[in-house]
Formats: sequence, structure tokens, C-alpha cells
Amino acid sequence: MMMTSLALAMALNMAAMKGDPLDDARKGFNNCLIREHNEAVKVKKSGAEFNDAIQKACPTERQTYFEMLVKSEKSFGSKQADAEKYANEEIQMMIDGTTSAFGENASNGGQLAEEK
Repeated sequence: MMMTSLALAMALNMAAMKGDPLDDARKGFNNCLIREHNEAVKVKKSGAEFNDAIQKACPTERQTYFEMLVKSEKSFGSKQADAEKYANEEIQMMIDGTTSAFGENASNGGQLAEEK
């Protein structure tokens, strides 16, 4: 059992090193949102300014992640409209998380760390 677990852990680690295009796209979008957050905290944007900016932020990374999500969902048999709805919901959840973090960090200067 221990050898099977060790072999599985090694296989998963090697797979992670190769890079997953969907996860890479997610990280790219997330890290872009984090940079937007950190800059907004640094320059002391208001909540309203940040909310407006973050909804439009990272268009290239957003589009790449959207396309990868749609492709992934369609590979599981989803219809185009359902895949796009799911992708938009996932993207909005990430934006909402960043907006929430800004609300917590705006007054104390807190910064978010980018994913590796």
C-alpha cells in the first residue's frame, strides 16, 4: 500500500511539472488579478474604483482562461452555451474573490501573493 501511494504521489508530481494548460491559464488570470489588487491597494483606490477596474482587468488572460474552460467543459460533453455559462461563472468567482480580498486589504495595505 505504501509503495502504491508513493508511486501515485510521484506520478502526480511529474504530471504537475509538465504543466496543465487549463491550470496554467487559471494561474495566469489569477496572478493578473492579484497584481491588479496589489497595485490598487498600493495607490489606495476606493472600493468603487477597484470594482470598476477589476471587472475589466486582464482581458487577454481572461479570454485565454475562458477559452480553455469552454474547451474543457465541451470535452466532457457539455453544450456550447452551458460551457460558456460555466466559464463565465468561474471567472466571476475569481473576480469576486479578488474584490473581497481588496475589501479586507484596502485599509491595512495587505498584499496578495502570486501563485507559482
